[in-house]
Amino acid sequence: MARQFGKAGKTLSRRLWRVALVLLGFGFLAWFLVKLLVPWAGFLALPVAVFLVGKLLQDKEVERAVVANARGYLGEARVGQVLAGLPSTWRVFHDVDLGGENADHVVVGPPGVLNGEVKNYTGKIRATPKGLWIRGERRDDLVRQAWRQAHKLRELLGVEVVPYFKGLPPRLGFAEAQRVAQVLERKVR
Repeated sequence: MARQFGKAGKTLSRRLWRVALVLLGFGFLAWFLVKLLVPWAGFLALPVAVFLVGKLLQDKEVERAVVANARGYLGEARVGQVLAGLPSTWRVFHDVDLGGENADHVVVGPPGVLNGEVKNYTGKIRATPKGLWIRGERRDDLVRQAWRQAHKLRELLGVEVVPYFKGLPPRLGFAEAQRVAQVLERKVR
């Protein structure tokens, strides 16, 4: 089993907690105002607060943000579980700080260093030499994001980093893999 550093989905988990706290605060404020302004109808405070929070969650932007972050978190957590099954000679770093953005997963093993950017999409996904297609829509922005992170990691680590592993021969010796792992340990959020 691969040695792991950090927690998969930590950044998205924090975002979800922030949204939950905002909703809880909004609900508390609604409850408090009903109790304060209409003391004779205090028994209605809780149902009114729940109703208003429910209405807020029906807002398309709020709903989209909650669903996107929740799906992203689940996707990152699933990938983290799969990466944990790599051999014990591998190191897996979750949520690596790249200054302004994070790399979801960075894997260090005999073939080198891999940057894994995770997305949780449904529907038909097709990767071709001409681009990445999700539900028939070309998504070059996702490919650019993965390569941008790979370049940032290369600058940080001093070794080649790729956003994929496919038939790569071993390229890192033990000492260099150890050095890379030590640098990454300091960057895990």
